[in-house]
Amino acid sequence: MLVNESISRWRRPSRREVPVPEVYDAVVSGPDVDQQLVLRQALGRLAPRQRAVIVLRYFDDLTEAQTAEALGIGLGTVKSQARDALSRLRSLVPDLADPSLSERAAGAPTPP
Repeated sequence: MLVNESISRWRRPSRREVPVPEVYDAVVSGPDVDQQLVLRQALGRLAPRQRAVIVLRYFDDLTEAQTAEALGIGLGTVKSQARDALSRLRSLVPDLADPSLSERAAGAPTPP
């Protein structure tokens, strides 16, 4: 009985579900519209926890500790989820590996 109860507790959906923050639905305009749309689609293909970590870390500019606290997970989990998510994003959108495109997408000025 105790073994079955323990297994059932781990299988409960509330244990696995992680609240995902809303991805911003801002109006996109400018030369990088296609890149932003591709990035948004790639974010949609991530696992919910990975997407939450990426959004909180890189869109909301939270630290790893703040992200861990907001999601109720450990600091090591935030680091591993971010690493895995960035790897997956790089495979989905190879242009993200190019630093000049990443800087432009982040709003950094481009060199003349």
